Amino acid sequence: MDILYQIPGDVTAGPLGLAELERRRGILQGWAAADVRVEVADAPGGPFSIESHAEEFLCVPPMLSALLARPVHPDAVIVGCFGDPGLAAVREVLECPVVGPFEAALFLGAQLGARVGVVTILDSVVPVLDHLARGMGLSLRYAGATAIDVPVLELENDPEGVAVRAADAGLSLVRGKEADVLVLGCMSLSFLGVAERMAKQVGVPVINPAWCALETARSLAAQGLVQSRRTYARPRKPLVMGEDGR
Repeated sequence: MDILYQIPGDVTAGPLGLAELERRRGILQGWAAADVRVEVADAPGGPFSIESHAEEFLCVPPMLSALLARPVHPDAVIVGCFGDPGLAAVREVLECPVVGPFEAALFLGAQLGARVGVVTILDSVVPVLDHLARGMGLSLRYAGATAIDVPVLELENDPEGVAVRAADAGLSLVRGKEADVLVLGCMSLSFLGVAERMAKQVGVPVINPAWCALETARSLAAQGLVQSRRTYARPRKPLVMGEDGR
């Protein structure tokens, strides 16, 4: 089984570079079942990081272009950004199951507790996540999001400090917002190994959305389940985009 982790930004052209794609692929492959092969790809022309509604909007055309240019499609695709940018659009154009990490992690969290809280990176991301939770119909189960005030491109500068901030933010959601389950609210945060440590410190389950999305994608593909065309209808005319994917 082939699963593609499609980052909607242009990581290769940014400060993290091509090595970051391979680092994430190695981590995902380590989590994957024996019959799963993981590929990680980015979207040339997309933002270096995605931390706002505007950057989510800008990343979708390059991501669609990258996916549609592939000669062979995988058995499942993960949109590699926690805000699930372009999730509905990708589901419309692909015939394989497409997983959004926010959607997958929030629904999993709702199976583990009554209220799910999110520890994210910046205050600018909080309204994005609040909007998504409302759209999923989970407002009554959503305890809100709290930011650790570290941008995506700076998370790897001080992993220890990030882990401390994440645990403190998680405790504030548990104590102040009655969160029963926590979710890491950034895919870059998901690859720093903080979930297990947080869970011990805060005393509630902590969901890693990258791992959750991987297992969701594998399960859907194994069961032969694909998004419904009643919800995600195929576009009726060819998609026309510029050379840079926009």
